[in-house]
Amino acid sequence: PPGASATSCAMVKGKAFRKQWKEARKPFRNRASSRAKSVHRSTFEERTQKKRELEEVKAKAKELEQAKKEVKKQKAKKKEEKKRRKEENAIRAGQYQVIKKTEKVRKWHKNA
Repeated sequence: PPGASATSCAMVKGKAFRKQWKEARKPFRNRASSRAKSVHRSTFEERTQKKRELEEVKAKAKELEQAKKEVKKQKAKKKEEKKRRKEENAIRAGQYQVIKKTEKVRKWHKNA
């Protein structure tokens, strides 16, 4: 039949109407499987090399993290030592009053 071939490829991209909005909505003539590009598969050597590089990067990151933790620990230790020394010095340098009359101690308040 003369109309059969026209209906099978009537709505494919081509030179029929030349209306851009219509052409954009039409499918291509060739199949999607023929248009698809094959995926590039990397070789075994490339994969192993990438894996090795990734492991090296991870090891380096771990090393840097460890160093950072160590520095943090040292700083905390130093700070604690300083605090302890400061408290000891405050106790040594402090002036204390000896309370001789202890009868009214209970009646005292904070600002006494």
